[in-house]
Amino acid sequence: MITCMLSRLFGEPEEINGRNRCPTYLYRWFLIRTRWFKVYLHKFVADDWSLDLHDHPKRFISIGLKGSYIEYTPDCSVVGLGEKFEIFNAPWVRSFPAEHIHRITMVRSGGANGVPEKIHACWTLCIVLRGSREWGFWHLGEFIPWLKYVQGHAGIADKMKACSE
Repeated sequence: MITCMLSRLFGEPEEINGRNRCPTYLYRWFLIRTRWFKVYLHKFVADDWSLDLHDHPKRFISIGLKGSYIEYTPDCSVVGLGEKFEIFNAPWVRSFPAEHIHRITMVRSGGANGVPEKIHACWTLCIVLRGSREWGFWHLGEFIPWLKYVQGHAGIADKMKACSE
C-alpha cells in the first residue's frame, strides 16, 4: 500500500537487479533532484545482486528509516580478500565517500524446522552529492568499471550473481 502511494506521488520506482540477472533487490524513488544533490527513498527487499563488493560514483549520506541491513566491507586485517560485516538497525545517519567499498545483504528470520526464511525490508533515505569518479565492482581485488562489469566482462557478473535464478 505504501509503495503504491509513493509511486503515485513520485512516479514508478527504479528497480535495481543487475540488468535482470536477479529479482529486484532495491526499489528507488527519486524525491528531489537539483544540480548539487539528489534525494532518493530506497526500499531494500533482497541482497545486492552481485557477490562482489562495489563502490559508488558519488559521496552519499544514508539515513536509516526502518528495518536493518548487513553491510560487508573489506577486512584489511586479513591477508588476501577478507571481508567483515556489521549489522545496522534503523535509525541511523551514515556518510560515505564515493570510494567506500561494500555490499549489502538483508537481515533474515525463521528458516528453521520447515519455517520459510523471511527477509525484512529496509527503508532508507539517501542523499547523493555530485559525481566525482567512475564507480565499479571489485572482483578478486581488481577494480572493474560498473558498465563493463554489468555488460558481462569475462562472464564475471553472471558467475558472481547472488541469486540462484
